[in-house]
Amino acid sequence: MTAVRKIQIEQEPVFTTVARAPAAKLYVVSTTTAPAEAPVAAPGAMVSTLKNIALFLISPFLGLAYIVALPFVGCGMLAVIAVRAAAKYQAVRTLGQAMKGGALFLAAPVIGLAYIVFFPVLGVAALAWMGGRAAFAGRGAELR
Repeated sequence: MTAVRKIQIEQEPVFTTVARAPAAKLYVVSTTTAPAEAPVAAPGAMVSTLKNIALFLISPFLGLAYIVALPFVGCGMLAVIAVRAAAKYQAVRTLGQAMKGGALFLAAPVIGLAYIVFFPVLGVAALAWMGGRAAFAGRGAELR
């Protein structure tokens, strides 16, 4: 007899029958009259209500976006599974490394153009940010 079977036989049953107690009442009957004034809503309740309304109005568009994206996500997952299965072969890995080098060679001019176009914009934005911080450094307490 195995040790596990011996333990199962020697132990007392874990489950016991429990008598059900009557359920408690979940309501209260009030004999007083209703208040004359309506309760004032909390300030955060209005924001929550507006958020719920916005989500209700945007939900059909979110659903449409999921429906439109589903075939692309499915094809992407099939491609990932196929590449992982093909990567088990040495010849496919060697071909992939060669194609990676060729793709980087072809993408280099596009990446360089993106750097040329976007770095001046990012530099001006960083300069304006630092200048604004320096200009308002003495008045930090007033702005907060």
